[in-house]
Amino acid sequence: MAGIFKNNAAQQPVSSPRQALEARYNGARNNLLLVVLFTVVNVVLLVTNSNTYFLFSASIPYILADFGMAFGGFYPEEYYEGLGELQFLGAPFLTVALVIAALIVVLYLLSWIFSKKGRVGWLIFALVFFALDTAVMLLFTGISSEVIVDIVFHAWVLFSLGSGIYAHVKLKQLPAEEEVAPNAGWEAPAEQAVAEPAAEEAPVEEATVAPETTTAE
Repeated sequence: MAGIFKNNAAQQPVSSPRQALEARYNGARNNLLLVVLFTVVNVVLLVTNSNTYFLFSASIPYILADFGMAFGGFYPEEYYEGLGELQFLGAPFLTVALVIAALIVVLYLLSWIFSKKGRVGWLIFALVFFALDTAVMLLFTGISSEVIVDIVFHAWVLFSLGSGIYAHVKLKQLPAEEEVAPNAGWEAPAEQAVAEPAAEEAPVEEATVAPETTTAE
């Protein structure tokens, strides 16, 4: 069995530095897409008065939806107990809050779409925007054990986006084209020049000098 696994591992293609950097950049974009999806899910769950909350969510859209629900008077009655007589702003306030939240989510989605094919400016925008989101979250929640998981998640997303931007910078420093040999680190032996045998020299015929004959006068 060990020999089988060893052979399979040996047959796996070795990734080049370019492929590793591209994978890191695409990983940052995938995390950004997860932020978009789970933010939408959390806002929908909040509006439907569900007690479920998922990580991988931006905070500002969720806070806006929370304000819309609270000041619009859409939470259950026990939520407002002890607050005295309140005058709610109704559906228009909730609608405005949800529209602003949706616009923020759309900005994240556009960053994911247009950051494809190395458009790193959109990824930088997402990083700055999510850093602002983290600051707003800390402003409203502070640092406590109840929100430590959210803080760790935000830190991870910031690290992922920053890592993707760094990978793009390193990609720009690589050669334009980089071919990867099937077996990295293996060099084909140089072709040895085979000297053609020299043509055999034709034997040199020795000139035969005929003896001179003298004639007696």
